[in-house]
Amino acid sequence: MRAPELLLAAPEAEIIDPPQYSVAWLILAALCVLVIVALIVGTLRITRSIEKRAAYRRRPTEVEGLKAEFLRAVNDVAARHGAGEVDARAGHHELTGVMRRFVRRTTGHDVTSQDVPTLRADPRTRAVGELIGDLYEPDFAQDPEAELDDSVRRAREVIRAWS
Repeated sequence: MRAPELLLAAPEAEIIDPPQYSVAWLILAALCVLVIVALIVGTLRITRSIEKRAAYRRRPTEVEGLKAEFLRAVNDVAARHGAGEVDARAGHHELTGVMRRFVRRTTGHDVTSQDVPTLRADPRTRAVGELIGDLYEPDFAQDPEAELDDSVRRAREVIRAWS
């Protein structure tokens, strides 16, 4: 087979450089990276602010914090009684003091020296007055018949129901 004459007669072949990439592609890639980074940062900021607001909404109020503090104090009395460190009489005495401090801290009224009828007469302290009245019998008796566990349960109920 004969080669076509055009191919044989062709002058020396010239090497052509490949076409260069445009700078526009680099700019487009940089813009895409910036958009992706902006989306990630924006998403993180939005979700963090949502979580922060939700956390502040779930934060306990001052009264709820005091309730938790005094529930721990009541539980401490029960735990020490369970460990044998405190007898029932001393436990009832401590519960009376805890409940009086609870009323003072939540209402601001000093009820540490008020008698039970005065506590029962005030609608805000009636529940605590009833409890303290029931705690006095085992508090001052030689052999208290009332169980400390029952008194602790009632003290927890009064603290949880406090408004």
